[in-house]
Amino acid sequence: MDGLDLHDSRARLAIGLYDVSQLGKGLGREVIELILSHAFGTLRLHRVDLRVLAFNERAIRCYHACGFIEEGRERESARIGEVWHDDIIMGVLAKEYQSQT
Repeated sequence: MDGLDLHDSRARLAIGLYDVSQLGKGLGREVIELILSHAFGTLRLHRVDLRVLAFNERAIRCYHACGFIEEGRERESARIGEVWHDDIIMGVLAKEYQSQT
C-alpha cells in the first residue's frame, strides 16, 4: 500500500507483476486479497483505491474480481513514450469488502 492516510482511514494500492512468465497464475489476485485483508482487518481502513492504465485490461479484470469498482477516468493523464493514456480510478470500501468475504 502506498499513501497510507490514517486520519482519513484510506490507502492507495500500487502493485506490479513484471515477470511475464508469472502472468495468469493468480499471484496478483492472491497478493491483492492479502493486502485488502490487512487493510480492512488489521488496519481497519475505510477505503483502498488505485489507478490503472485504461489499456491494462488484465489488471482491471483482476481488480474487479477483488471487489474494486471503477469510480472515474482521468483522460490522458499518463504519457508512455509519446503516447498519452487514460488512468482508471478504482476503489473498494470496507463495507463492500466485508459483504463479499
